[in-house]
Amino acid sequence: MRPNCFLTRILSITAVAACLVYPAGSQSSISDAQTKDLVLKKTVRRVIVDVVVTDSTSRPVPGLTEKDFTVKEDGRSQQALSFDVHTLDSGVDSIPKVPDLPTNTFLNLPPRAERGPLYVLLYDMVNMEVEDQPRARQQILKFIRGKPAGTRFAIFVISDVLRMVQGFTDDENLLYAALDPSSPKPHVPKIFLYGRNHGLGDPFFTMSVFSDIAHYLEGLPGRKNLIWFSSRFPVRLFPREGDSPDMRDDAVEVISAMTRSQTAVYTVDAGGVNPENPHGPGPQAEMGRIANTASSGGAVDPGAGESLIMANQTAERDIAVQTGGKAFVGTNDLEASFADATAMGGNYYSLSYSPSNQNYDGKLRKIQVELAKRGYQLAYRRSYYADDPELPSPHVKKTSASEEDPATRKQGDSLSANMQHGAPLAHQLLFKAHLYTVSAPALGTPEQMANIADQPGYFSARHKNKQAKPLAPIQLQSYTIDYTIIVRQLNPASANGRPNLEIAAAAYDEDGKMVNGVVEKAVKISFSNPFGSLQTAPPPEWEPSQNGFYRAQQHLVVPLNAKTLRLAVRDLDSDRIGAMEVSLPLTPEAPPANAPAVTTIPTTASPN
Repeated sequence: MRPNCFLTRILSITAVAACLVYPAGSQSSISDAQTKDLVLKKTVRRVIVDVVVTDSTSRPVPGLTEKDFTVKEDGRSQQALSFDVHTLDSGVDSIPKVPDLPTNTFLNLPPRAERGPLYVLLYDMVNMEVEDQPRARQQILKFIRGKPAGTRFAIFVISDVLRMVQGFTDDENLLYAALDPSSPKPHVPKIFLYGRNHGLGDPFFTMSVFSDIAHYLEGLPGRKNLIWFSSRFPVRLFPREGDSPDMRDDAVEVISAMTRSQTAVYTVDAGGVNPENPHGPGPQAEMGRIANTASSGGAVDPGAGESLIMANQTAERDIAVQTGGKAFVGTNDLEASFADATAMGGNYYSLSYSPSNQNYDGKLRKIQVELAKRGYQLAYRRSYYADDPELPSPHVKKTSASEEDPATRKQGDSLSANMQHGAPLAHQLLFKAHLYTVSAPALGTPEQMANIADQPGYFSARHKNKQAKPLAPIQLQSYTIDYTIIVRQLNPASANGRPNLEIAAAAYDEDGKMVNGVVEKAVKISFSNPFGSLQTAPPPEWEPSQNGFYRAQQHLVVPLNAKTLRLAVRDLDSDRIGAMEVSLPLTPEAPPANAPAVTTIPTTASPN
C-alpha cells in the first residue's frame, strides 16, 4: 500500500485496534474448596451488525424489535446476543448547568446535548472534477450551516495528502471555517480548493486514505458514518480475478479496518445528474443487482458495455452497499444528500451475535439480515474476515518502513484512541483541569530535548534498538495541570483510598503532530474534603455524599509551536475515560499564589 502522510504527519499515535468483530472477555469460575482461586478465561468473538431500515421514501423506520430481525452467517441462522435501538436523538439527554469557570479552567462536559453517532466528512479534491468544486463547496457549506444541532463532525480533505482540517465538533462555525477560504483562519489553502492534485483515479492511494481514516476511528466507541464527497470513486473493496497481490491485500486490509472501526460509507456524487441519462441508471434496480452480488461476498464487475459514468456509479454503490451505507447519485441537490446521509446514519438498529462457526481461519464470512416486515430497504455490512480473536489481526499493515510499531496497549484500553488529536470529547469520567504556565519560555535543556525526541514512546512502541537523534535546543514552555476528579464516579474498587487512575497529556502542533506527551499511573493521590479549596463550587447535583475529590498534578514542557493540549483521565479498573482538547496559548494569568495544597502524584511512566 502506498504510504499516506496522514499517519506520519498528522498523527503520532497509532490507534488501538478495537474490533467491530471483537473479543469480549467472558469469565467463568470454579468455586470449591480446592479451586476457589482458579478463574478460567475464554475469549469469545462477537459480531456487531448495524442495520439501517428505510421505507419507500428513504426515511428511517422506527419501532422495530429484536423479533423482527433474523441474522444469518454463511446461510446459517445466528442467535442474537444483544439488540439496541439508536436514533439521531441518542446521546446526552441533558447537560447540567455549570457556573462560569475560572480563567484557564476546563471541564470535559459538552456545552450542548450531543446527538447521534460520529460523522466524518471526506472532501475529496483529488477525485473531484475541477468544474464540480465551486458548486460542491457551496453545497457542503450550506449543509454545515443547517446541520442538525448537536451532531458531531470531523472534516478530512484529500489534497496533496490526507489532512484532518477539523477534529470532531458540533460547532458549525468551526466546521464552516475549515472549508471557507475567506475565513480569517482558513485550514485548506486556496491552491488546493480548485486544483488538480496527484493521485486522480489511483485505487492504491484511495484505499490508503480509507485505511488511515479507519485506523484513526478504531477504539472510538460506536458507529461512525463516513460521507465521501467526490466525482470519482476509484476503490474496490473486494479482490477480482486478475488483481495484483498488492491490490488484493490492500482490499482485504481496508474492509477489515472499516469493520473494526464500525464505519459505514455514504457516497455523494458531486457531478450531479448524469448528462448521458438525465433519468439516472435506474437506482432501485441497480441497487438490487449490487446488493444481491454483494450478499454473496463477490464484487460487481461493471462489464464491457457500461460507460465510464456507469462504471463509476457502480463502484460508488458497491462501497456503500458493502459497508452498510448508501450512494447518492443522479441528483443536483447535494445539500439534501448530506442531510439524508446524516439522518440514515443516525437512526439504526444494532445487533450482535457469537458466530456458530468457531473456526477462525481468516476467510470471508457473509452476513445476511432479513426483516419479517416487507416493503423496507435494509443497509448493513455484508461480510467480515474471520480472524482469530486470540491473535493480532493479520490485516493490519504499517504504512511505511519508518512508521512506529503498532500500539502495545491491550484491547479494551481506550486511552490511545481518545488521546488522538481531534478525537471527540469523552465524558464517561468527568474531571476538571486548571492549566497555567510555570515561567517564561526558555531554551530547552538537553534532558528536555531528549524527552521531546522520545515522546512517541508514551503511547506506542518505538523501534527496538534505535536511538533517537539529538534535537537542537528550542524555546520551550512549561505547563502545570491541576486535575480534580470526583470520587464517586470511579469504579468501587478504585474509590477505596487508592484510585487506580491513568492521567495523560499531549501537545500537538498546527498540523496535528504530537510534539510532546506524558502518561502516568497514580499509585498514590492526595485527598481533599468536598470543595474545601476549590476556586468555584461545582453545581449542587454533583455534591458527593462524603467522599469528595481526588486531586492530581502533572507537568508538561512543550515547544512554542504547540497549538493544542489533549488531556485524559482513565479508570484502569473499568476503562471509563474522560478526555478533552484545550487550545493554546492560554489566557495570560499569574500562577496561583495560594494554590491548593495538592500532593504531586508519585507516578510511574507507562508507555503501555
